[in-house]
Amino acid sequence: MTEQTQKQFPQVVGDVAEILSAPADASGSIWKLEPHTRGLDCNIIAIAPGEEISRHEGPDLDVVIVVLDGSGVLETETDFIDLVNGSMVWLPKLSVRRFVAGENGLRYFSVHTRKRGLQIGRPPARD
Repeated sequence: MTEQTQKQFPQVVGDVAEILSAPADASGSIWKLEPHTRGLDCNIIAIAPGEEISRHEGPDLDVVIVVLDGSGVLETETDFIDLVNGSMVWLPKLSVRRFVAGENGLRYFSVHTRKRGLQIGRPPARD
């Protein structure tokens, strides 16, 4: 069997308590799902106190986030959503978003279908 078709089995992939023990001023992706043959992308994002992920259009796929620690605000095209410990938020594909961390920072778990990588292939036929 190739790596692509090899059967996968359930496994522990991380410890949230251990991951969240990182310093509160950490920023960026502090954990990500590692197995290469998977259908999901998951990570834990940390935003330091008072910092932000600037306004941008999300990817062409739905994303769900769960706030694990801290607080903040999610700015959308039409609203402001308070983010507190335990908040679960659906971000529709291509939705505009901006995350601003509160005074204790913000850490959230993010999950979505895996983005397709670049494909090598033949260009479309020309007429």
